[in-house]
Amino acid sequence: MRAKRVRPQGIPRVPTGVEQLDIILNGGFLKGGSYIVAGHPGTGKTIFGNQISFRHVALGGKALYISLLAETHGRMLAHISTMSFYDPDVIGKAVQYVSGYEVLHTEKLKGLLNLIRKTIKRFGSTLLVIDGIITAERTAESAEEFKVFIHELNVVIAMLGCTAVLLTNNLQDERSYAARTMVDGLIQLDDVMDGVRAVRQLVVLKFRGSDHLRGAHFFEIGSDGMRVYPRVEARLAVPSKVPQVSSERSGFGIRDLDEMMGGGPSDGTATLVLGSSGTGKTILGMHFLSEGARQKQPGLYFGFFESPSRFLKKGDQLGLQLSKYAGNGLLEVIWHPTGAAIMDALAERLFEAVRRREVKRVVIDGIAGFEESVVRPERLGIFLTSVANELRGLGVTTVLTEEMRELFGPEVTIPVSGVSGFAENIILVRQLETVSELRRAIAVMKTRETSHDARLRELMITDKGIGIGDPFASEEAVITGGSSRRPPAAPAAPRRGG
Repeated sequence: MRAKRVRPQGIPRVPTGVEQLDIILNGGFLKGGSYIVAGHPGTGKTIFGNQISFRHVALGGKALYISLLAETHGRMLAHISTMSFYDPDVIGKAVQYVSGYEVLHTEKLKGLLNLIRKTIKRFGSTLLVIDGIITAERTAESAEEFKVFIHELNVVIAMLGCTAVLLTNNLQDERSYAARTMVDGLIQLDDVMDGVRAVRQLVVLKFRGSDHLRGAHFFEIGSDGMRVYPRVEARLAVPSKVPQVSSERSGFGIRDLDEMMGGGPSDGTATLVLGSSGTGKTILGMHFLSEGARQKQPGLYFGFFESPSRFLKKGDQLGLQLSKYAGNGLLEVIWHPTGAAIMDALAERLFEAVRRREVKRVVIDGIAGFEESVVRPERLGIFLTSVANELRGLGVTTVLTEEMRELFGPEVTIPVSGVSGFAENIILVRQLETVSELRRAIAVMKTRETSHDARLRELMITDKGIGIGDPFASEEAVITGGSSRRPPAAPAAPRRGG
């Protein structure tokens, strides 16, 4: 899924164990480095510190967790005990919890540094987490004293082969600036509001000695702890596989529609089906998946509005045998009710499902589900382009549906910008009124690098699915939804005899 990137040689990596954060960091922390993780209370710093400690131990390392906070370790562990990474059997063995609060209070920074040095050597710790480094910062009598402390801490961990992660509140004053300049990396955690919705984001502000994915990345905290979702357009700036050119076609299984497209969509392309509500967009997707399953091509329905049972039942009623194909593994239905999902998380689940079953056909029904999950609306066009490019690289032929906002009108507006980047083909389905009767029209507006039938034809939904009728030969303004009869041509004037 990720494009290959060149890593610096010579310094081993220490994986964080936080899902996908290592992708952002290009492999994890650098061994022997020091890293600040900063954020306001409630952003997940303590969960992060414990999660990387238990994951580090699971990979064969030893972790030392020093708390400079007044909260007891017992209470902290009780809060994380329900999370999947928590393992009580390693506490006091591979994971050591030590309170530095009293030592810092009585012996100041020198006493704390001495405690850190002795404890790392005693237990052979390879990962050090200091929770509440801001307490040590406030203990320092000057910015210079705190700077010296950070310098000496860096010397200790480098000599002992230990990697340090310092958890703190937001760093803003002069002393904090000194700390920021002396550590190898700085990660900022934030809880931000998007309208009435709260989302968590992570930004790597500094990462010395290595490239990384810049900008904001969103994350969730759940039963597995913290899980980060790298921004799709940053992670897939180059698709993981180069898309291959194919002359083969992946048709809808609707003869007349496939003929209109010159045989159907080319393999590895994306087709946008654009239309107002009730025009048959989802049913077109059902035909596409049913035809693929008939040819033994694994398919995936990735939708936001139709539950799996409802989707399969509707397809069965149309004679498309979707339940049969779902039962024998040729079709999978994934439903994500619209809500507070993170757009990058949706993309990750989509890619995982495609890889798991080596899917060849995907229907994304509809783009509005991603729109409602986007935190930064300006991302949507480039996000969809990155998703489409990755699916092309995986050899997937994709159908995306998008709902037009207006049922009728003189204009046809595509709600999403940058369509040419993610869709080679565009199909328009539209309702129209003719002689006080509602009818449906279908048109192939675009097929990239292939010819197509540009005539508008009637689309009919029957108990056997989609049917394509004759072109609207005697009507005009069909595509705008306000069809009118073309007046009959005037009879030709009689010729005069010579």
